Amino acid sequence: MIIDPYDDVVHTRAALASHAPHHGRLTVHPTPGVDAALALAYDILATLGKPVPLTGYRPADPAPAWLLAAVWILATPVTHLTLLRAHLLTPHRFKDLLTLRRRTGIRLTLVCHRRKMRPFLERELRQVEHHIAEASALLPEPEPAPLASLPAARPLANRWISLAALTTLKAFDEATGPCHCAAPTATDRDFFPPVMPPVTEAEVAWRLHHASAHPHLGRVSKVPPAPRRLARALAALSGSSE
Repeated sequence: MIIDPYDDVVHTRAALASHAPHHGRLTVHPTPGVDAALALAYDILATLGKPVPLTGYRPADPAPAWLLAAVWILATPVTHLTLLRAHLLTPHRFKDLLTLRRRTGIRLTLVCHRRKMRPFLERELRQVEHHIAEASALLPEPEPAPLASLPAARPLANRWISLAALTTLKAFDEATGPCHCAAPTATDRDFFPPVMPPVTEAEVAWRLHHASAHPHLGRVSKVPPAPRRLARALAALSGSSE
């Protein structure tokens, strides 16, 4: 029995995060507003990934549902069942859980989100071996996931750069070059490229790496970058501006 006296969402999230049926751990969050024993059996079956409600049985009879829950637990690697909202258990529901435990040998963990358990639950627990622990000890707050490294900031990422210098470049290596044009050279057109600020130069270099001058096309380009070709292209631009 785990006591969560302040109904802290941190402990609920920790219990739900431990749900891993393939590794033997099952966490059941009962359907709110329902106290029927049949509904809890359906919750367990649904958590196991089994279809509910059952067909072919009497609709109001909980026995088949509990029996099938035991069968599926025995047929899977599940060895540990954690039940949230245990402070809302009724005597019938608790007895059915004990029967499930006796049939399967499953380790049963009840999470009570109140400072005290209900009187009937305290009486029933005296009849079985159990341990009481604080939620802060067994359901600690999970460690935050490490933040993924963010790409370098590109202030001009969403702007169209219509530099005439881009039209004067041609591939230095026709076999693998991303640009297969044969445009006139800068000197043929009497063109002198403007002096680019560092931020613009960095953005042009990034788009040349991705074979696109358009701010959106570079995101889907599959052409591999060519650092040496890019360096020679930028060197040619610098030479033309002198």
